[in-house]
Amino acid sequence: MVTIQRNKGRAGATWMRSVAVRATRAALLAGTALVWAAGSQAQMVSPQMIEQLKSMPRAQQEMLARQYGIDLSAISGLGGSSKPAQLAMPGTPLVPGKGDDSLGFDFGQQPLWLEEQEEPEVERFGRSLFDREVSTFAPTDDASVPDDYRLGVGDELSVQLYGKESESYNLQVGRDGDINFPKLGSIRVAGLTYETARDLINSRVAEQLLGVESVVSLGRLRAIGIFIAGEVNVPGAYSVSAMTTVTQALFQAGGISELGALRNISIKRGDQEVASFDAYQLLLAGDASGDVRLRSGDVLFVPPYNAAAEVQGEIKRPMIYEVRAGETVADLVAMAGGFNRSAYRSIATLTRLDVAQGLPVTTNINLQKPADLALEIADGDVLRVFKTGDALKNAVTVKGSVYRDGVFGWRDGLRVSDLFGNAERDFPPSTDLQYSLIVSTSNELLDISLRQFSLAKAIAAPGSAADPLLSPRDELLVFSLPGLDDNGDEQELDRERDQDRWQLQQRSTDSTAIDNRDRQELLAPVIEKLKRQARRGEPVPLVSISGAVVAPGTYPLFEGATPEALIIAAGGLKDSAYIESVELRRIGQVSAGQVSADYSEIDLEALLAGEFTVQLQSRDHLAIRDIPDWNPIDSVVVEGEVMFPGTYLIQKGETISSVIARAGGATENAFLEGAMFTREDIAKMEADRAKAFAKSIQQTFATSLLTEEVNKRSMEEVFAVTSRLESFEGMGRLMIDLSSALNGDRELDIQLVDGDKIVIPKTTNTVTVVGEVNQQGTHLFSGELSLDAYLGLSAGLTARADDKAIYVVQANGAVRPLESGWWRFGSGTQLAPGDTIVVPVDSSYKESLVAWRDITQIIYQGVVAIAAVSAL
Repeated sequence: MVTIQRNKGRAGATWMRSVAVRATRAALLAGTALVWAAGSQAQMVSPQMIEQLKSMPRAQQEMLARQYGIDLSAISGLGGSSKPAQLAMPGTPLVPGKGDDSLGFDFGQQPLWLEEQEEPEVERFGRSLFDREVSTFAPTDDASVPDDYRLGVGDELSVQLYGKESESYNLQVGRDGDINFPKLGSIRVAGLTYETARDLINSRVAEQLLGVESVVSLGRLRAIGIFIAGEVNVPGAYSVSAMTTVTQALFQAGGISELGALRNISIKRGDQEVASFDAYQLLLAGDASGDVRLRSGDVLFVPPYNAAAEVQGEIKRPMIYEVRAGETVADLVAMAGGFNRSAYRSIATLTRLDVAQGLPVTTNINLQKPADLALEIADGDVLRVFKTGDALKNAVTVKGSVYRDGVFGWRDGLRVSDLFGNAERDFPPSTDLQYSLIVSTSNELLDISLRQFSLAKAIAAPGSAADPLLSPRDELLVFSLPGLDDNGDEQELDRERDQDRWQLQQRSTDSTAIDNRDRQELLAPVIEKLKRQARRGEPVPLVSISGAVVAPGTYPLFEGATPEALIIAAGGLKDSAYIESVELRRIGQVSAGQVSADYSEIDLEALLAGEFTVQLQSRDHLAIRDIPDWNPIDSVVVEGEVMFPGTYLIQKGETISSVIARAGGATENAFLEGAMFTREDIAKMEADRAKAFAKSIQQTFATSLLTEEVNKRSMEEVFAVTSRLESFEGMGRLMIDLSSALNGDRELDIQLVDGDKIVIPKTTNTVTVVGEVNQQGTHLFSGELSLDAYLGLSAGLTARADDKAIYVVQANGAVRPLESGWWRFGSGTQLAPGDTIVVPVDSSYKESLVAWRDITQIIYQGVVAIAAVSAL
């Protein structure tokens, strides 16, 4: 029982706080309930006592409560109180309220154990053994009793008689050490072992009760009083079962404190130490021989631990361990469970405090040498075991575009073909079989050297010079075929040609086994290493290439490297490469802080043919030019009235007439005057103009809001108009005279560019009226009808039509405004088949913005162009 009483004063409050914390922890560990009474003290109540109280009459409950200072209202099922108290059961945090005067000090709002000192970062091995609820480990009355158990006062023997008589007796050992056996009298059993007492009772029954036999067993065991002292969480006197051992008693006391020893627990009987318990024997070897049973009056004493050492690093149980005098490094490693597989045993460090200097001293030791393992451990030592490196002694590593990458064993004479003997079996379709690298360690500084080779040649000629020999710790880099370049200007035909190959790769690639890295990603650490190992002004073994190659960039320079090898590293030449002359830049000597560069032209075709050789040097740069105007994928679309409509590839300088001729020429029904020619750049320009115009309208409207100008339109209406303008996509129509172009007029036979579109409609004999008329529509052409007549056929103008701004869009896209009134009332000869009459809205009728007329023109021009296409 622990009582926390009121204590005034700062020192008393601090001491009380510490006791309260330890009592609360011990209560939770020991499976007891801590009752914070409504008065001035708190009591520890075991679950067994609570159950006994519940079975008693109310008057007896109150009597015991007064005797032991228990608040019955705090125990569930034992009645209420006008001032309820708090009850903390095992596993329930106890947090008295801030300013709880019943304890005489202020706990605050946090749990007590959060305010107490923190647990050490590294745990001491074995201490957590007793951090469990006592109910899990306490002995029970129905546990088996060993034959050497010595009977004492309070033990109960159960005797079953059978034969001529059948009786059952529960006989308790009295204070005089005897049991009172009916018909047999008093039998002294105290001090006897259970086996001896059993044999004694059986013999007495057989001798004195003829024809009767007996079975003797132990019933309820007596309780013994022990005292637990020293470094335990809750020291004090305990009443425990007579079967209680050292470990079970420690559980009852809430476990070992932070300072308590685990390897030198003393059991004292009278004035003598009868046993010493080493918990490590139980924990590490499973030896429970030292876990002896306690007797009444025994004192279990836990001293502070004497010495401890820590093990860190590649060990199975890196923790702090108690050590005894004479224990060695080998003993410490054994206590920690031994080494991990990755432990590097040749060098470990042992750090020890030099008492004289007051500083720690670190010593290197070899954990494979018996002499070092035999070093004696001292208090505070720290043993650190390091991890082995990733490098393997006799291995080669394969990375990149292979089905089976990783580490492979090396042997003398190992070649590339020993690792890869079949391209279809060993590589995905995306692998570049022309370019691979072998990275080797060249000296004691771990500098690297490189060899470039072709996997295709190595597989085709195993054992030859094309099949390189491998050395230990070589790294083999296998690259994938370069993809599209960053600028997105790869040739469309190449993309289509490679599509099937990439689809095959996706079907056949096992994503868990293939590492299809980009070649620059694989090369990045190699290039960085080459830069760093160039010391004291040594040339960096790197070269670069740009221009018409598949993968331009920087590549490692190896001994004997040529421009041909650099081109292979860059994925090969593009079909647009101009090989008759390439530029080689070579950095010269640095003089007066200036770097000189020499530029020379190389006939790459002759070089590849073997007519001469060039050895590359550090920082050389090879520039491969593109053939001027190499555009094999530029195309135009021809639709409508031609013999063979479709998409046609063009070359630079090709004209409309040549493409129409390639398309079989115009048909008999072709309406050449109405041919529509569109260009993507013009369409973009029109869309940009519409967006700029929308922005101008928004700025004009916003400015008007800041002045006294009267706005006739709401913000919603302006937003609707500007939204339409911003979403407007230009048609990109360019007016052409196709008839003249086909008849040989070079000035009108314009040159085509990629994306152009030519649409030749069928011959038409209609005139279309759109815009502000009552009935928009298309009418048959008649040379006798004037413009006014066509407007009349469309039911005349609407009220918001601008009759002074009417214009005519001809079939070829040309716009003719009505500059004078004779247009409307003339003979009508100015109109032609395919013309479109556009009647715009009167801007003054719509609103005051002067730019509104431009809006209608943009929209109507789009409508007219769409109408012309729809008429095909």
